Amino acid sequence: MKIILLTIRSFLFLSVLLLTACSTLINNVQVHTLTTNYCVPNVAYTSIPIQEITASDSIQIRKIFSYHDFVLIKYLNLAEPIIQYLGTANNATLKLAARQKMTERYMLFETELNAIAAELDCNGERIDKLAGYIDELNAKTQTRLTVASILLGAVTAVTATTVKNDGLNNGLSIAGGVGTAVLGFMTLNPKGKKVKMQLQRNMLESIWYQNNKAQVYPSSVWGILSEKNFSNAENSSLIETMRQRWLQYGLDDEPDSPLLQLYFKNGGTFAAQELHDLANMHNELQATIRSIQQDMRSLILAIHTLE
Repeated sequence: MKIILLTIRSFLFLSVLLLTACSTLINNVQVHTLTTNYCVPNVAYTSIPIQEITASDSIQIRKIFSYHDFVLIKYLNLAEPIIQYLGTANNATLKLAARQKMTERYMLFETELNAIAAELDCNGERIDKLAGYIDELNAKTQTRLTVASILLGAVTAVTATTVKNDGLNNGLSIAGGVGTAVLGFMTLNPKGKKVKMQLQRNMLESIWYQNNKAQVYPSSVWGILSEKNFSNAENSSLIETMRQRWLQYGLDDEPDSPLLQLYFKNGGTFAAQELHDLANMHNELQATIRSIQQDMRSLILAIHTLE
């Protein structure tokens, strides 16, 4: 009788373990901290309009700068001070003032670029930490299922050798076998933990849908991202090449696709792998934003050589 009671207790213990392991949606302090977007800038970006360059100024600038640098000059609003500099050959004071204005606008653009990159970096790190936390919980669940399977197998084996009642013995053996099979299946096919996360300021949305209506990106940065001359892929902008790379995450262009809603709209319920993918997309976009600084190097060298 004692053995039977012990067996029943063991089954109850395993049931509690299973119920705990099967709870998929996580909502605790750690999750709340990491799903709160603390990366949002305290002050909204004020986008400076891109100034048009007149035809005559374009011709004058193109005599000195490459087309690649000319496009940067356009989006950094450098045309005006460059023309002022070129038009004051004999006035050192005006030349100095024009060069100072170039430097200020160049630094302003660098600040905008670094601010966007910093926000993407913060989001990528935050989401990756959340994914790592879910991975840890999933690993613990796997361990629990494995331990439960071993315990159930042991209890079933002991019961089979000690219980003399054939009917009870057969019943317990069948129950133990079924339980072990279920645990084995759950070990091979774990549901995995999930979290709910809302994306109030989604920095990926503008890239995927190729519009900056939300004004997440300053006009200067968005203009360069949209230019086909700044991408290594022929006839494709940085936005288009980024979008193509993101297709590897199982995305498609169907407007009602659940993943599109999850990644590029308001968020939802994420599994660990989806969080890893979301973090990777933020990091890839950050790398693309920072790569613009490589393009700026040739421009600053060209400005430095102005006479």
